[in-house]
Amino acid sequence: MVLVLNFFLKDVFANTFNQVIQNQLDGTNVSCKFIRISATTTAKEIQLQSYSATHLILSGSEASTLDDMGWEKEIQEIVTYFIENKMPILGICYGHQLLVRLLAGKKYLQKSPNPEIGWGHINIVDNPLFSGIKDPVCLLAHYDEAIDLPENFHILGSSSKCAIHGFQYKELPVWGVQFHPEYDPASGQELFDDLKANDPHYHAYYENKLTHSSQLQQNKLFFTNFVTMT
Repeated sequence: MVLVLNFFLKDVFANTFNQVIQNQLDGTNVSCKFIRISATTTAKEIQLQSYSATHLILSGSEASTLDDMGWEKEIQEIVTYFIENKMPILGICYGHQLLVRLLAGKKYLQKSPNPEIGWGHINIVDNPLFSGIKDPVCLLAHYDEAIDLPENFHILGSSSKCAIHGFQYKELPVWGVQFHPEYDPASGQELFDDLKANDPHYHAYYENKLTHSSQLQQNKLFFTNFVTMT
């Protein structure tokens, strides 16, 4: 079972994320358990699901990992449990940064000097998580980023504006990706419309390297590869 911890603050984004993750995992013969995380979610609530889970996904969020949200201690316990048992973890965007904060410290995070919004090319290196994937285009939507990670983080991805778009922690099945491999054009537009309405700099940050939706078909491999990790 894949345990998905959903950190989105708005209901519409939380619901969409659960749906696109379920879509990406369709056909993999794995089940999902989604838990919406808030400041009132306790470690015990999550741990009850963790005991039957084999994989852990940490979602994106409108929140910033530079802020204390009240759930960090509970998530630290769950991440530690998975790492000690060498079970796979995948952090996406906020989840990617949260892993950095929990495993290395907040000093390895910063406000992005060049926020990325839109659809962008990600430069990747060979890694089992990326098996079968070539020149991916993925949704980008972040205002924070990881920087200068310690040597036990292996850097796996980058873009022209962000040096750390992916990592693997030590030799463990623990990965973070700053980009969003889960979204399709329709679900992504929902996010962009909200950002456009609330960020006066939206158009300065926005880019679109997505020329055809077929470019996104291979992104399912990010999740197929992940759930086959043991």
